[in-house]
Amino acid sequence: MLSRVASHLYWMSRYLERAENMARILDVTQSLAMLDRSADSGGAMTPIVITEAQAEFAATNLPATYENVVAFLAWDRQHPSSIRNCIESTRENARAVRGSITSEMWENINDTWIAFQEKSRSINPLMTGNEFFEWVKERSHLFRGITFATARRDQPYHFVRLGTFIERADNTARILNVKYADEAPDSFEETEVDKETDYYRLSAVLRSVSALEAYRDTYRDVIDARRVAEIMIFDPKLPRSLRYCMDEATAVIDSLPAESSRIPRRIVAEINAKLRYGTIDEVLDYGLKRYLADFLLDMVKLGNSVNAAYMETH
Repeated sequence: MLSRVASHLYWMSRYLERAENMARILDVTQSLAMLDRSADSGGAMTPIVITEAQAEFAATNLPATYENVVAFLAWDRQHPSSIRNCIESTRENARAVRGSITSEMWENINDTWIAFQEKSRSINPLMTGNEFFEWVKERSHLFRGITFATARRDQPYHFVRLGTFIERADNTARILNVKYADEAPDSFEETEVDKETDYYRLSAVLRSVSALEAYRDTYRDVIDARRVAEIMIFDPKLPRSLRYCMDEATAVIDSLPAESSRIPRRIVAEINAKLRYGTIDEVLDYGLKRYLADFLLDMVKLGNSVNAAYMETH
């Protein structure tokens, strides 16, 4: 398959997953802001820090209020990872490879783009809320369902899945950092601070990765910070855990031509080994923030190796 086609398919799925992930980050941050009552101070900047968009937001010269942050991350035309630009980039990449995806996949992406244009005219960016975030997630879910139901299981399908799981793993690591993004402790240990507030914080983090029901089914106990970290990092059955994403990425890379995939295979195998054989105690001893920072660097290395092995510079 041409590297150009592989690149468009890979980035089509990454951008759509990124749009959904941005909606998830903003959704959980909105929930936490309601608890903290700090959305007009440092707390409002949490999603900016998580998505590493400090420089771009500073260039807008806007006050750091929750409303301005949401408007920037959802609607800004200059920020490359805003939901608006992610949806537009998804469509541009899909249009470039219409012959390599099914008509249903293209129609879903095109319909999403058209509907987004209508929403951009009817929604006040400063009043963006949960309903819009849910719509973004639903459109992404619909695309994945259509892809699963209609796409032939050949190389184009594999590159779509690879982009999805690399982007998703990166996002889960960032969302896991939401709870302690502005706090000093370098672990997920409980503190004596308002435990009721802590319960709702942890519930919001679990909901952001659709893991609340899975948590209750697994532990059948009160929500505990240590277990939240454990399920989001190590659970092999949770579709948004780091372990699950890397299991899927490993399977996809192993299915691609061996002559091109030596370096990506080595990198993904090293990442996956840490997740398969690591424990939450080791993570907390090492430091959760430090562990997640290392994981995000590994995701950059993996993404760069995939680009170098299979694709044109994007």
